[in-house]
Amino acid sequence: MFSPLSVQGPMARTVEDVALFLDTMAGFCPLDPMTFDAPTESFSDSLQKAVPPRRIAYASTIGGAPVDKETREITAKSMEHFKSMGVEVDEIVLEIEDLESTFLALRSHQFVIDRELQLENHRDQIKKDIIWNTEIGLNQSTSDLARAERARKQIYETFADVFREYELLVTPGANTPAFDVNLRHPVVIDGQKLEHYMGASLLTGAVTLSASPALSLPCGFDKYQRPVGLQIVGRPRGEAAVLAAASLFEKSSKLSELVPIDPKLGEVPPLQ
Repeated sequence: MFSPLSVQGPMARTVEDVALFLDTMAGFCPLDPMTFDAPTESFSDSLQKAVPPRRIAYASTIGGAPVDKETREITAKSMEHFKSMGVEVDEIVLEIEDLESTFLALRSHQFVIDRELQLENHRDQIKKDIIWNTEIGLNQSTSDLARAERARKQIYETFADVFREYELLVTPGANTPAFDVNLRHPVVIDGQKLEHYMGASLLTGAVTLSASPALSLPCGFDKYQRPVGLQIVGRPRGEAAVLAAASLFEKSSKLSELVPIDPKLGEVPPLQ
């Protein structure tokens, strides 16, 4: 089923390959009313004429969500790549009330749509976090959903205000780098204990609620040699601008040339 919370997007080793992949996916689908015609100029062709944005906003977090300290430092430092192109980079505070509860309510509702029948027939084969998320959706009230939808409207308007002044918004790509594979989710981020797995997904969750296109790409490595990413967010239907900025950043950072085929080996940080 089509969904306002989940879409299929391309993943590749370079921005150029992402653009090519997106070209094969873009276009109107008669089975999905949220789709629209592909642009007249392909995303791949538009990359060949990429120019730096004039002004972008950088936010170290969204809605006060906890973000790993070193991740914040690495992503903030990576803004020098944009500045070296002549881009004006302003650091902003993106205030969003009740981000976590809003995303949880709407995501849980979508999980009921997608997973309720699976839970009835295959509960023993489903991940605990999915069961938990779906059951929240089954137990929440119509008022809970209405409250979340009103909050989503406010989130959309908050992002719209940003894009009236800036061409792009840039944030860390994730709240924390990769964590111990034996954990279901990070336990603590920047000294803040997480109540559930979604606490580590709020940077991307906020962008989902804003209905904005986004792309994540590497911007450095932490002291444990874990990759750290940058999230570049554009105006609605602004995929070409996002790809252009990401391509220019990639060429400036040269990380796509340095990253080995096999991930770098490093130690997992001690559990907090």
